[in-house]
Amino acid sequence: MPDRGIVFGILFVFTIAMLVAMVEMFLPISAKIEMDMDCRKTLLEMETEGGLSDAGKADLLTRLGARGMTNITVAGSSGAKQGEALNLKVEADYVYSRFTGLFSMENAVQHMVYDKTSISRRVVN
Repeated sequence: MPDRGIVFGILFVFTIAMLVAMVEMFLPISAKIEMDMDCRKTLLEMETEGGLSDAGKADLLTRLGARGMTNITVAGSSGAKQGEALNLKVEADYVYSRFTGLFSMENAVQHMVYDKTSISRRVVN
């Protein structure tokens, strides 16, 4: 009977360790997906406005900063006429904690880049 308890305990610890490892692996992936959504929203606004405005840039910086991004740089086309190419390039660092040992954690930095090109167009409703 005591053998079952030991095996159960070892399997339980192994399962928890795998769960923690999976959560750690998906943190930067989730942050990149959220960054891409925010940048895509800004790119769609750029398409209708003809470029990146100062208000749009400030809004993007605020949204990315709220998501935990640091060292954010935003470069975008401005003053594009209808039919011209627009480019939005955003670089940011995402800092998160990860386990380095059994009971020790340290900060890890993930550099993320969003670089897309689109066409300026007018949307008429």
